[in-house]
Amino acid sequence: MSTPFHFTSEKDWRHAPLAFWVHLPALDCAGVFEPPAPRQIPHKGYPMLRIQFDRHELQFSTPQQLDHFIQILSSKPLPTTLQLSARRGLAVGPNGHWLSRLPATLKAPRKREKLVAALRSVRGAAVGAGLVPSFKLPDTLLF
Repeated sequence: MSTPFHFTSEKDWRHAPLAFWVHLPALDCAGVFEPPAPRQIPHKGYPMLRIQFDRHELQFSTPQQLDHFIQILSSKPLPTTLQLSARRGLAVGPNGHWLSRLPATLKAPRKREKLVAALRSVRGAAVGAGLVPSFKLPDTLLF
């Protein structure tokens, strides 16, 4: 059974829950991020990957966010949000981290295994290969 997903167009790519935690601003250049921010589609906005898993919708504005999500949820044991928040290097509390906002039902070990497998499947279908991974967008978003 495949995991349903689709793309939408959003005004701001930073509305994705993982954007703040994955894309770090460059110190010497305003508006530049590492890894790079997604490119805006003219007259449309920014692509947002929406994945339906059980009764939950997960949102990603870049493949790097999806990869980070998979990496963290694949960890055994699951890292604490205090540990993950400290990696950002700012005084942003662990309660604001995306993992603390993730529903508890998705954090259970058996459910995480299923979720990670489903996300890897979606990644194969939704992300193109390349030096810098990018989404395979449907024509409806491009034109």
